[in-house]
Amino acid sequence: MAEEDTSGKLLELATPLLRGRTLGKFLDFDGISLYLKWEGANPTGTHKDRAALLHVKRASMQNIDTVTAGTCGNYGVALAHYARAFGLKAVIFVPRDYENDRLGEMVRRRAEVVFVDGGYEEAVEASVEAAKANGWYDANPGSVNRELGFEAYSRIAEEIVKQLGDAPYAVSIPVGNGTTLAGIYKGFLRMYREGYSTGIPKLIAATTSHVNQLALEWYGVSHRLLETLNIKETWVNEPLVAVKALDADEALEALRCTGGTVYTFEDDEMVEAALLSRVLERVPALPASASAILALAKLKSEEEVKGPLVAVVTGRWRRRR
Repeated sequence: MAEEDTSGKLLELATPLLRGRTLGKFLDFDGISLYLKWEGANPTGTHKDRAALLHVKRASMQNIDTVTAGTCGNYGVALAHYARAFGLKAVIFVPRDYENDRLGEMVRRRAEVVFVDGGYEEAVEASVEAAKANGWYDANPGSVNRELGFEAYSRIAEEIVKQLGDAPYAVSIPVGNGTTLAGIYKGFLRMYREGYSTGIPKLIAATTSHVNQLALEWYGVSHRLLETLNIKETWVNEPLVAVKALDADEALEALRCTGGTVYTFEDDEMVEAALLSRVLERVPALPASASAILALAKLKSEEEVKGPLVAVVTGRWRRRR
């Protein structure tokens, strides 16, 4: 977990790898080691801290005083948190009609919140345009600084290898834009090439059944048909719904290169998995993130697993009404 030193700079982030013994037994993972990479241990409770920290550091080094991004909630809180720590301003674009219980946290961290008509994609587009117009630092996925997001999430893979002593058999990652999965792939590839691991794990994308471009393309649905589909956004699946997954190409390539796959889930399945994580392991997983646990259970039912399994899980779950 990051801490502040006396100069106000932040140390590097690192999160624990938790053994899911009770959860594994409940889900019949007989003889298979199940681990949860607990990103909820980050200061604002999600893996988004990793990207936010690197983006804010770069903005500070470039003497840019304002950072911006579009968000459904978690990334906005993380960006506001680190911008304040580095003495910068954060301007966060948020879909007006989304159910969002983290707005107050953004404001308390002195972020300026701008409401946008439309969905997540429109919020990102508005943020990108504002960055160009005002000379702000663009911290959005899929934009000019996208490579730094991949680098941030690659460190999850590095930590997993160091914590296990080698790469696991498979790693499951919740997917919205695909940025986290693509970054984790780059991390495992680097660890393998540098001799820290004996292989690269299968990467498994876990997402919602209610429209995610990456999942639909994986299963052969044309992107042109996406806008004609009935999109059902809820307090559960908002982090995963993506008519335009901004880093889909990189994530799909990572899945193909590792022999991975994509699994999709309904809201009630994700809520149940989150409850199991909370009750059995005392890990308060966000329902959308708990899809990663479900994906490993599905993988286990479809093939012979030959090593440890890791689910990347994030937290701060409070039911929104």
